[in-house]
Amino acid sequence: MTQRKHRFGFLAVLSLASAVCADQAVAQETAAYFTGPLLTPNAVTLPAGTLLLEPYLIYTKSNGYYGAKGRHHRQAPGMRQWQTSIPVYYGITNRLQLHFSFGGAHAASGGAHTTGVGATDTSLGMQYMVLPPDNDRQRPAISLAYAHRFPTGAYDRLDQNPLNATGNGANVDTFSALLQEYVRLPNGRPMRLRTTVSFSPPPERVKVNGMSAYSTPRKFHGRVKLGNSLNISTAMEYSINTQWALAMDLAYNRDGASQLHGVVTGGDTASAVAHRYDSRDIYSLAPAVEYNINDRIGIVGGAQVSVAGRNSNAFIMPMIALNMVL
Repeated sequence: MTQRKHRFGFLAVLSLASAVCADQAVAQETAAYFTGPLLTPNAVTLPAGTLLLEPYLIYTKSNGYYGAKGRHHRQAPGMRQWQTSIPVYYGITNRLQLHFSFGGAHAASGGAHTTGVGATDTSLGMQYMVLPPDNDRQRPAISLAYAHRFPTGAYDRLDQNPLNATGNGANVDTFSALLQEYVRLPNGRPMRLRTTVSFSPPPERVKVNGMSAYSTPRKFHGRVKLGNSLNISTAMEYSINTQWALAMDLAYNRDGASQLHGVVTGGDTASAVAHRYDSRDIYSLAPAVEYNINDRIGIVGGAQVSVAGRNSNAFIMPMIALNMVL
């Protein structure tokens, strides 16, 4: 199958799911708990004074990449990474919530590995629910969100170990629109649908010194200009019974082209360096199983798997998360 067929087919599924999400509604509530899918966030904000923690444990395995024409190629040595991510949400009012996320990562490739566990980038944001759902869930919930990612992860001066890179050095602003809807299936069980579209404009230029996440050599000094980013995801959760549910995310991620400029010094000489990183696309899906202990505690486990892309690593990413409302 060609890259173009992958792209249009995948986006067609996203569009169909979004259309269903916008047009269907639940006639009456059926007893069912949902933890949430792996990737697509909730458009419904927390009640005022409510705290939600959702720690993730993520394992990433990559042994290949998608080339400029979308063809899959094997790559050796591969890469392995363990990562923890801890999102924290707090309801300021019934429509406004704050979000904070932090974590750490440890990677290995061939015989090399990260020096300890490195902090990843940190994000802080807020979400406002423009349209709340009604009591009988016959209208969708719609929210707008803003988040800022701080470059707390290492990205340059990596002491000759590129695996120590756990960030990209950029301050990134992200604007999102979120939608959530319930539908009733013919068997009477509810399905919850979500769609999120996020956009990040190009951040300010990032200073880069020495060995870095951008494959620069030890005596490099310069800057990198990153492109914009677009992320679209649609999720479906099907309630088997009150406690068990199945989930599926479909996601598309795109990073715009970036430019690296600088010099490599050596003795009394300096060599100019200029490199362009092409834009990157990745299509993935994330099937998962949810177990809800009650309406406040649930567990979701599954894997995000790349299915097509361009100039991006191919990957499989098993993960598990514990959702706790306090």
